[in-house]
Amino acid sequence: MGAGPQTTYTVQQQPAGSCHYRIDRGEPLEDPACTPGAISPAVTQANLASTICSKGGYTKNIRPPEAITRKE
Repeated sequence: MGAGPQTTYTVQQQPAGSCHYRIDRGEPLEDPACTPGAISPAVTQANLASTICSKGGYTKNIRPPEAITRKE
């Protein structure tokens, strides 16, 4: 799909019963094979303050609708 807002979204199939969290340095982490997402080339170390750390929220502007993410 690619990073950033899309004009249309499709629910991605998730592997049935195969998702497990893992522990890294004592912290629980998601199963990368079961977690949808993409790396955005628009976000860099140099522009974190104006992208991810921007006041007002970053993810609400790029996240798919709840109708999609809830199913996934």
